[in-house]
Amino acid sequence: MQDHPLRQTLNDELHGRPGLPVKAPSRITHLALTIAPGDPDPLAHVTMLCDAMGVKQPASDAAHHGVEIDRGIFKYERHGEFYRISVTAEGNGTAAEAISTLPLGWVDGLPGQRLVAIHTHILAKSAKPPSEAALRKLFGHDDMASSKVSQGKATVWTDFRIGDDGFTRMLIHDHGLSPMRLGRVTRRLHEIETYRMMALLAFPLAKELQGHLGVPEEALARVIDTMAEARGAEEDAFLLSKLSAIAREVEHLSSRSSFRFAAARAYTGLVNKRVSELGEERVLNHQRLGIFLERRFSPAMTTCNAVAERIAGLAARTERASNLLRTRVDIALEGQNQQLLRSMEQRTRQQLMLQETVEGFSVVAISYYLIQIVAKLLEGIPEIDGKLANWISVPVIIAAVWYGVRRVRRRVRRVE
Repeated sequence: MQDHPLRQTLNDELHGRPGLPVKAPSRITHLALTIAPGDPDPLAHVTMLCDAMGVKQPASDAAHHGVEIDRGIFKYERHGEFYRISVTAEGNGTAAEAISTLPLGWVDGLPGQRLVAIHTHILAKSAKPPSEAALRKLFGHDDMASSKVSQGKATVWTDFRIGDDGFTRMLIHDHGLSPMRLGRVTRRLHEIETYRMMALLAFPLAKELQGHLGVPEEALARVIDTMAEARGAEEDAFLLSKLSAIAREVEHLSSRSSFRFAAARAYTGLVNKRVSELGEERVLNHQRLGIFLERRFSPAMTTCNAVAERIAGLAARTERASNLLRTRVDIALEGQNQQLLRSMEQRTRQQLMLQETVEGFSVVAISYYLIQIVAKLLEGIPEIDGKLANWISVPVIIAAVWYGVRRVRRRVRRVE
């Protein structure tokens, strides 16, 4: 029995990014960096790190790699447009100390551009819940979101803001989760922030395109208004050229934005799914994470969707206007063709009349030559009166020639 060549690859996709256990107390630093064409492969940088730390190196085509390091875990994941690095350090201390467990300068050499950077501090079950004053000191303000997650077995605080050091902060208080469940909760929170930022990459493009869409929309409106007044093939051809120019511009805008807007919709769906998986419960005096994102993240995504629909609608209206104008041009051409056919029919009739006239002359000519031939033949017969025979043969020959010409013409018409 022969296996499908993709069997192992497709099966491994389910296990491509396994969750890692996290024990409280811990500190986690999570980074997400975008990759552009021409950037170095981040896997080579990860291989260099593993070699320097004396741990297992990743495979040459690995999409993920996780290894245990001194009192913690290092994890690498590669996605389509970005890759993620997370470093977990067990024990109490500041969250920034997690990244300091890596060799000096290694993080600064990561290829790509940093889009997400999160310091997460996980408190043990035995730790005292943070007070409002402690939260304000950690985040620097009181505008934060908080939720009890995973059936109330953990509490999360975050403000979704970038601090002065370039990192977003999250605080998780464990209330009795197993290491695997705590690891999944932490992963979901990091994914929410990562996918949120990836989705928002479409927002600046949407705002830019809003300013460009007004020109083709106004041009299309003018063309549609002019279509009702246009008369003549030259005006229709000019309008068709204008519509073609509008269609090219709309297609250019669509090609610039279609991938980014499609990716934004996909990332938004992942954000909403991860938020629903948290199983949030409200914490007094704070908005839930889902409510916080719905009020501040959803409007940006709504703008992106509106611009995408605006481009699609403009393309559809341009196509409909082009079809209407082409229909009118086709009708005008059909009328011209009918006039041409009528003129051709008239010329054909004239040619037929001329042909019939020529046929009459041809009957006379053929008859004349046949009469001369018959007369010559009759002159050679002494028993026959030549003049009388000529008079008798003339009507006979003319009738025979006329009948023969008519038979030929009928046969030709029957074949046609």
